[in-house]
Amino acid sequence: MTNFSAIVLAAGLSSRMEGGHKLLMPIEGKTIFERSLKSIIEADFSEIIVVLGKEAERIESLIPKDDRLRIVKNASFEQGMTSSIQTGIAEATRDVYVICLADMPFLTVADYSQLMHRFREENGKNILVPLYNGQKGNPVFFASDYQKEILAHTDSNGCNQVVKRNTEKVDFFETNNLRFTLDIDTQTDLDKFTNAE
Repeated sequence: MTNFSAIVLAAGLSSRMEGGHKLLMPIEGKTIFERSLKSIIEADFSEIIVVLGKEAERIESLIPKDDRLRIVKNASFEQGMTSSIQTGIAEATRDVYVICLADMPFLTVADYSQLMHRFREENGKNILVPLYNGQKGNPVFFASDYQKEILAHTDSNGCNQVVKRNTEKVDFFETNNLRFTLDIDTQTDLDKFTNAE
């Protein structure tokens, strides 16, 4: 049975959000972070590693107790997303790393379950990237075979280059599910998505 580690990236600078940290912004009485984390906790992850950086104490105060959940601090969070992915993966112990963004509050338990089921299918692939209308979405799954490559990765903006270097091993999963691409970076995003719900 394949076991999954959720690496929850909650360390970012939130530099494009006016008026505060985006993960602490409310949607229907809960913060963006709480809504994002709730679906992750309810999904079938063997372990959940939450990587904190900016506003670490305020965000940590929103994390419920769960035996599967560990909190790690990324001392280098200002260096970009890759440093947070590396911080989480260095702590992970399961077969597959699932890179979860803490600013995707519309993803459901069923969405995570669908991707886990897809990854478990024996198709010779060991990276999974959801696609919506040709647009790459999240979360992205990496087999633990890629640990050394990701830890040695130098591009600060995530693991796109790791995906490109291993294209023959990537399952680009075409889906009509818009939620895999709905993250919140700006007040305009927040207004648009809140009004659309």
